[in-house]
Order: sequence, then structure tokens, then C-alpha cells
Amino acid sequence: MRGKPKRGRSVKPRPAPPTSVAREARTNGTAASANGPRRKCVLVVEDNASIGGLLVALLREEGYRALRAWDVREGIRIANDRTPDLIVLDTSLPYRDGFQALAELRADEKTRSAPIVVVAANGLKLSADDEREVAALVSKPFDVDKLLNVFRRVLGDPEQAVPERHYDVDDVHLHSW
Repeated sequence: MRGKPKRGRSVKPRPAPPTSVAREARTNGTAASANGPRRKCVLVVEDNASIGGLLVALLREEGYRALRAWDVREGIRIANDRTPDLIVLDTSLPYRDGFQALAELRADEKTRSAPIVVVAANGLKLSADDEREVAALVSKPFDVDKLLNVFRRVLGDPEQAVPERHYDVDDVHLHSW
């Protein structure tokens, strides 16, 4: 009986209750802390796993709090729960397209003021009404650095210098495998 632990004898200490700042931040859905300002929250509504994952990873690397939604319903639910500082919206989504989401987001009191950046396939033309509702339109395929500068500008953060790239020149290493 020597090696067996005794049942019911060990009492684990309870964690201290959260502070009022942390409790308020958790209930508001923000990332505020007592030590620093709240990180800006960006909601990415994109059904393509590769593009959505890339956008979320880039935003998190930049220090933003990035959330991901796969369709319009989930995007609207998250936007109402978290009140994002920026919404990145694809226009070709399942169930309801991005233009219906745009109208719903603008009609809702909680998301009316959030800037929306539309990331869409080449050749997309917005109507005059839709153009007034979005902060920026970015066409796929996009330059990652320029896209991040669009996000920074819309969020009010300083932009970074982006070197000019010439994508029309053949890359000699592209097919060197």
C-alpha cells in the first residue's frame, strides 16, 4: 500500500477570480488587458481555405486579432458577437453571396460603422451603391504587402514601404525543379 496515493486527500488550490478588467474584456469579446491597449479585431469572411488561412495568418503576424468565418451566416453571427474593427469580405460565398452580406452588415446597428474591404476575383465591378458601402476593393490575385497596406490604411495604422515588383517578367527559377 505504500506507493498508492490516498483518495480524496489532495486539495487543489482554486485559481483567483478574474480581475474586473479581464472579466469586462472577456464579456465584451475584446482582447483588452490591464497592461496594454486592445488589439484591433479583423473578421475574415472567406470560404476558400487557402486564401482565408493566408489572410488570418498575415493579420495575426501583423499583431491584429483575426477571426475567421466560412460563410455569410457565420460571419454575421461573429460580427454581432465581437464587433470587429474591420471586415474582410469575399463576394462569392455559399448560401448567400457577399453582396447580401454587405447589405445585412450595413443594416445592423452593431456592424454599420465597421469598414469593409472586399477581396474578390479579377474583373469585379461594384455598383455605385456598393462602392459607397466598402472602404476598399482588392482583386485576386493580390500582392500580400499591398493588401496589408490596404488593411493598415483602413484601420488607421501607418503603411509600410512596398518595393515595386514586376510580375510580368519571367521568373527564371519558377520552373527550375
